[in-house]
Amino acid sequence: MVYPGPGGGWETIENKKKSGQTSGRGQWAPRTSSSNAPPATARQAWNGNGSSRPSGNNWAQPSGRGPAARGNPRASSQARSTEPGLQAPNPAVTPPLLNGWQWASRPRPSRPESNNDDVASSCFDPEMDDPQVEDSSDDDDLNDDDDDMSDDYDSDASEKSFETRKTNKWFRSFFQETDTLSVDQIHERQSHCPACQNGPGAIAWFKGLESLVRHARTMGSRRVKLHRELAALLEEEMSRRGSSVVQPGEHFGKWNGLAESTDRQIVWPPMVIVMNTRLEKGEDDKWLGMGNQELLGYFSDYAVTKARHAYGPLGHRGMSVLIFESSAVGYMEAERLHRLFVHQGTDRDTWNKRRVPFLPGGKRQLYGFLALKEDMEDFNKHHPGKNRLKYEMRSHNEMVVAQLKQMSEDNQERNYLKNKVVKTKQHSKAVEESLGFVARKHRESIQENIFVRRKAKEKHDEYEEEMKSQDQFFHDQIESMRRAMEEKEREFERLLQEERAKARQCHVDDSGTTENRRLRKEQVQRFIDCQVKDVQEFEAERDELIKAHEEKKVQLKKEYMTKEMELEEEFDAALTGLMEKHRPDTFQAPNGS
Repeated sequence: MVYPGPGGGWETIENKKKSGQTSGRGQWAPRTSSSNAPPATARQAWNGNGSSRPSGNNWAQPSGRGPAARGNPRASSQARSTEPGLQAPNPAVTPPLLNGWQWASRPRPSRPESNNDDVASSCFDPEMDDPQVEDSSDDDDLNDDDDDMSDDYDSDASEKSFETRKTNKWFRSFFQETDTLSVDQIHERQSHCPACQNGPGAIAWFKGLESLVRHARTMGSRRVKLHRELAALLEEEMSRRGSSVVQPGEHFGKWNGLAESTDRQIVWPPMVIVMNTRLEKGEDDKWLGMGNQELLGYFSDYAVTKARHAYGPLGHRGMSVLIFESSAVGYMEAERLHRLFVHQGTDRDTWNKRRVPFLPGGKRQLYGFLALKEDMEDFNKHHPGKNRLKYEMRSHNEMVVAQLKQMSEDNQERNYLKNKVVKTKQHSKAVEESLGFVARKHRESIQENIFVRRKAKEKHDEYEEEMKSQDQFFHDQIESMRRAMEEKEREFERLLQEERAKARQCHVDDSGTTENRRLRKEQVQRFIDCQVKDVQEFEAERDELIKAHEEKKVQLKKEYMTKEMELEEEFDAALTGLMEKHRPDTFQAPNGS
C-alpha cells in the first residue's frame, strides 16, 4: 500500500502475507521516503504539481500474475512512482516446483501433520484443504480416502478428458448410475453427495440435481476442490446432454443484480478541505493564514460547526478544514458545499491540475472538496499526539444512508400523525358539542347528588358519633376493670410481704432454748420457701393467664374485623347493584352534529 511519508513524500509498504507462504512474500518491503529531498522534489513526489492528494498515475497497478489475480483480496500490489527513489522493490519470487505438476509419479512417504511445505500449496488434497479436524472415529477411513484421492486425482484436471475425470474413484459409481438415466430422471433423482463419502455429510439426501450442484458449489469446509470438481462435471454432463443444471421453466423470474456493494468508507465527522487559505509571511519568516472566524464567515450559509487549520514548521500550510455535525444532515451539508465547489470549478480536480491562486484584482480563490483519508493524513502530518485532528473512517451506508432512510420514515410518520391530528381535531369538535349536552345533564345530576350526599353524610356523622361514644364507654369500663385488677394485685402482694415480715420477726426472737430456736428457724425457712415457691407458681400461672387473655383478645379482634369486612363487602355489593340499577342510558349524538 502507498502512504504519505513523514516528510511529505510517499512510502511504499507491502502488506504482510499469511503464514504458510514463501518467506519472500511474507516480509515488509523497505520504506523509501522523500523527507530529505529539496522542496521542489518533495512537491513533485507528493503529486507532481504540489497537490495534497496523489495523482492517479502514482498508485500501484495490480499484476495479473500476482496474488490479487488469484482471488486474494489482501495481497499487496507494487507501487509505481515518477521518481526512482519511490519505487518499491519487487517481492521475492520462489523458484519453480521441483517436479512440476507430476505429483502422481512422486513417492508417497508418510506425511506428518506439521509438514506444510510446497506440497500443501500445489497438490490437491481434500483433507489438507480443510483446516478442521474430524472426529477420531473416522480417522482411519479419512486417511485412506485422502491417500486414494491423491493417487487418482491431481489438481491439473484441465489436462484430463471429461470421461477420464468421471472415472475418478470418488465419482465412478455415481456417474455409472447417472449414465443409465434420462435427463428428467436425473433432475428428479434423490441421491447422496459422492464427494462427502465417509465424511460428516455422507448421509445427507439431495433431491434433484440443482440442490446437489448448489451444495457442491457452496461447500467450504471439507474437500472443497473435490466438490468444485463434482459441480463442474455435473454441469458439463448436463451440457453435453443438451440440458442444464436448472430444469427448463425455472429460469424465468430470475435476474442478476449488482455485482458488488455500493458502500464506501467516508471521513467521520464530515469534513470539507479548503485550500489556498495561506496569506503572507510574518516577521518570524513563517506563513500566516486565515483565522477560524474569518473562514467560517465565508461559509456562513452552511451548517459548519468549527474550523481548523494545518500548520507546519514554516507556519500556515494553506490547508484548512471545515467540520460539520456528526449526522446525516451534517454530511449532506458538507456534500452540498462540495457540489458548489465542483459547480463553480474550484474542486479537487482544478486544484490538482489547473489551480489559479489569484483572481483578477488580487483576490485569492478558495478551493474545496470533501475530505478523504489521504487528505486527513496530510492535514495531521505536522500535528502529532493530542494536536491531531481526530477522525475515523465509517461506512457511508451506515452513517448516511441508514440515517436518511430513518429520517424519511420519521417524516412519513410525521405526515401520518399530522393527518391524524387533523382528523382528531374534527372528531374532537363533534365530541365537544356532544360533550356540552352531556355536561349540562351531568351538572344537573351533580346538583341532585349533592343533596343526597349531604344527607348521607349527616347520617354517617351521627352513626360515627354514636359509635365513638359506645367505644369510649366500653373503653372506660375496660380501663376501670384494669385498675381494679391492679389494685387487687397490689393488695395480694402486700399480704405476702406482711406474712413474710411476720416470719422473719419470729426468726429474730432469741428467747427459748437452742433447740427451740433451731426448730423455729427451720419453720420460718420452710414458710419462706413455701411462700417463694407459691409466688413462682402464681407468677407462672399469671403469665399463662395473661397470654391466654391476649390470645382471646386477638381472636376476638380478628373475628370483629372479619365481621366488619363482610359487612363492608355486603354494603359494596348492594351499592354496586344499586348503581347498576340506576345506570344512565348511553347518549347518542345526533347525525347533524
